[in-house]
Amino acid sequence: MVVGNDFLANLRKVQVVKKTITRSIRDLIADRRSGKITIPEYQRNFVWDNSKQCRFIESIFLQIPIPPIFMLEKLESGENQNTEVIFEVIDGVQRVTTIVNFVSGFLKLSGLETLPDLNQAKFSALPLNIRSLFEERQIDTIIIESGTNPEIQFEVFGRLNQGSVSLNAQELRNCTFHGEFNNFLVNCSRNTTYRKLLEPFGKFDSPKEGKPDKSRMFDVELILRFFALYELFDSDLNRYPESRGETLNGYMRKRNSNSDDLKSMEDLEIMFEKVIEMVAIVFNGNHFRSFSRKKGGISSSTLNQSIFDIQMLSLADYEINQVSDKSEIIYETFLDISSYDIDFIDATSKATNSKVNSRVISWKNRLKDVIENPQKYISKLSSKRELFNVSPFCTETGERIDSLDQADVMEGKLYHRNNLSENDIIKSGKKKTRSSKKTPVSFRLNGSNYQADDLNDAIQQILDIVQENIQNSNFDIDRLHTLNFIGTHEELRKKSTKRDKNFKSTKIDKPGCGTLLYFDASEGRNEILMQIREMAKLFAFMKDFSIQD
Repeated sequence: MVVGNDFLANLRKVQVVKKTITRSIRDLIADRRSGKITIPEYQRNFVWDNSKQCRFIESIFLQIPIPPIFMLEKLESGENQNTEVIFEVIDGVQRVTTIVNFVSGFLKLSGLETLPDLNQAKFSALPLNIRSLFEERQIDTIIIESGTNPEIQFEVFGRLNQGSVSLNAQELRNCTFHGEFNNFLVNCSRNTTYRKLLEPFGKFDSPKEGKPDKSRMFDVELILRFFALYELFDSDLNRYPESRGETLNGYMRKRNSNSDDLKSMEDLEIMFEKVIEMVAIVFNGNHFRSFSRKKGGISSSTLNQSIFDIQMLSLADYEINQVSDKSEIIYETFLDISSYDIDFIDATSKATNSKVNSRVISWKNRLKDVIENPQKYISKLSSKRELFNVSPFCTETGERIDSLDQADVMEGKLYHRNNLSENDIIKSGKKKTRSSKKTPVSFRLNGSNYQADDLNDAIQQILDIVQENIQNSNFDIDRLHTLNFIGTHEELRKKSTKRDKNFKSTKIDKPGCGTLLYFDASEGRNEILMQIREMAKLFAFMKDFSIQD
């Protein structure tokens, strides 16, 4: 390809127009205080701890070269329609804020090794000549001029911070995907009910002046995750996407492109407010926390991101009046699934990004049954409460049970949850046994009923049916290969997070390649059943396929 005049003309349109200015710290502080230098809404929070701030101030005294501060020149209409020049900091927020903290008296120096005479000193306590020396130090600033193409201006930030270790994913996302939807997420994070839900978790305390923000926009990222998973849910496959960074980034791009298949921000806000109110009603202070049967109750003092996903996404399907009068049995049933369902426990504690679908769908199915058939759950809770009030002691061990949450009932007797190993929800006077991979599986296809001894046997039977019908068709084999749980032995071995890998051969040999494909059967029962259903949707000959679970 010949690079000619067209390239140069296009380059001029997109290249950054900039200038470098060296200014004193005194001038920098004056402009920051007057508002001429601003830190825009889309910028990240202050995150430097005391040690890092002190070392930076020491570096200024020592005249150690520091990276320049990048600012974006903005022209704004002021009073009397005069044009005012404002400079937005797009790289250097931590440095500018630290300098202001020190001069304003919020930062006391400590831990300095090269200049120990400054330890325990605030700026105002320094001799006048030392203060003047500091204020006269020079800082380089690079100004991205207002004449730079608007589409390029904010890309500068992403390029500058691409390799930065001080930015986490949401802070960088907050800056590179700035705009109306990003501002909407930030505003949602300020919702009064949401702040009350986050209040028990110290991570979200408002930072004191001059101190770093511990949450580092995690409160905003949680809302983004909720909206992204909710809107990207595949109803045909009954499947949520994996909650990886690229999923959230892709959703932000889709939002910024004003995609027609997404809800309006007004509708999202209404849903968000409805869901957080239901979380407050149902979980009564124990929201977003993990439950440990072995530890006897709600055990986590920190917010569990997996539990946040489960509780928020499951309640999004309902209205407040559907859950408000069932809040106690919903909470009780959540304790049950958290106590005894091994697949659910695994999905909330391991491989959290890839287990979103497993954990959310498991609870959504249970919640649906509670909403539609509440009486059996009411009976169980009433029985437990009555036994607990009479004598709060475990039938098996005689130990005292400290709270109703730690208690469970089986066959009319009270137990500490720690002494039960199965899901003992009472149903019609019988104990409901949790299904496992060894439980027999029944499925129906083309009007015929099939019975498998266990889940592995069912997988193999279904794979044999697929093999028989596609007859080594390259087209169908390629479609199978697009599923993330089907591949060569080597492909699946690299992708699987399980220590004990279990790959079932599909016995499909792609003509001309000698490629044998396998089905990854390493996941839990619920996840595997969803994978089988997903595979069945590829083929017309399996359109009436169903599994009795």
